[in-house]
Amino acid sequence: MKHMTLIAAAASVMLVAGCAQNPYTGDNRKTATGATVGAGAGALLGNVIAGSGNKTGGTLIGAAVGATVGGLVGRQMDQQERELRQEMQGTGVDVQRQGDTIRLQAPESITFATDSAEIRPQFRSTLDQLAYSLQQYPNTVVRVEGHTDSTGSASHNQTLSLNRAQSVTSYLARSGVDASRLQPVGYGLNRPIATNDTYEGRAQNRRVEILILPQQ
Repeated sequence: MKHMTLIAAAASVMLVAGCAQNPYTGDNRKTATGATVGAGAGALLGNVIAGSGNKTGGTLIGAAVGATVGGLVGRQMDQQERELRQEMQGTGVDVQRQGDTIRLQAPESITFATDSAEIRPQFRSTLDQLAYSLQQYPNTVVRVEGHTDSTGSASHNQTLSLNRAQSVTSYLARSGVDASRLQPVGYGLNRPIATNDTYEGRAQNRRVEILILPQQ
């Protein structure tokens, strides 16, 4: 009975431990990541559970628990990604997957007017959909990043990017997402994804990125 209680406790711990950058490729790579990392971390935890007298048994118990729970995290991220791809169709938001992270990239043209941190009315319905998704999958944290082009001073762009990120996190919080899960970050002009020497490149750099990550 004591071991069952410890295993249950270990499972809750491994729900967090089974998340890491994904080294795999292929359609099933995301779920595999959580299972593999969870098994490794679970094996270590199992040794603690078993004590010095039964290291082998503890390793096997921990690995099984870690693989199961880590795989569950991966499957949940897979499912949320599929749903978000469907929901974001036609909105102008690009949904990307990077390991166990879901990244939503939204250009300035659909998010904010030039030099403004007030959310465009048409973007609010997109954020409403996102807020609903985040409430269905509560075991994640959300980092909202604001980015600008190189036009204007670095200090102005830094302030603008942070204000935009805060506008998005505030909207999500008002829409029912736990504020403790939300982190606004302003990067200003420091992380361009295209050249700032052309109009098209600057338009790509003016964006908001929303990262959904498993809780660490």
